[in-house]
Amino acid sequence: MYIMNRKTIILGIVIILVISLGVIIRSQILKKENGLKQTKDAKVELTSLPEFNFQDTLGNSFAKVNLEKDKPIVVVHFGNFCPYCHEEAKIMSHYSKEYKDFQLLFVTKDEMKNINIFMNKHKLREKLNLTVLRYENNEFEETFGSKSLPCVFIFDKHKQFVQHFDGAVTARTLIKYTRAARIR
Repeated sequence: MYIMNRKTIILGIVIILVISLGVIIRSQILKKENGLKQTKDAKVELTSLPEFNFQDTLGNSFAKVNLEKDKPIVVVHFGNFCPYCHEEAKIMSHYSKEYKDFQLLFVTKDEMKNINIFMNKHKLREKLNLTVLRYENNEFEETFGSKSLPCVFIFDKHKQFVQHFDGAVTARTLIKYTRAARIR
């Protein structure tokens, strides 16, 4: 009986040690995963227009070096399915004269069919000096540090960061910062 109790106690201790070891290992794995997620999701702090490489609507590579010289830039991250993106486009279309001195980059993951629906609905190609760019994976998010739709970045003619908006922004606010970018 003494031997049986001793074996049961040892077996119990071994089981407790194995379970404890499993819990410790699992918590370490979760800490590492959370650390990686935090690092991956860390917000990019922009001081100037970052290097990027997207594709134009013909599938050609379009990078920072392809931008016009000495023009302020507005980067708009949009999706045809996003109602707030349509509001931003409506504002920019309505106040198109405010953006005549800008190079506008409209960047999306959308397919060409949806891009054309979006552009035609707001007559953006007719009214604005814009370039539509596409990406496939998470290049925009990784480069600009924002997953929001819409998302607007404003840079002056020296490609220096002026302002960033996640989500919808009023016409007055958008015009205020684009005017500031124009005079810098």
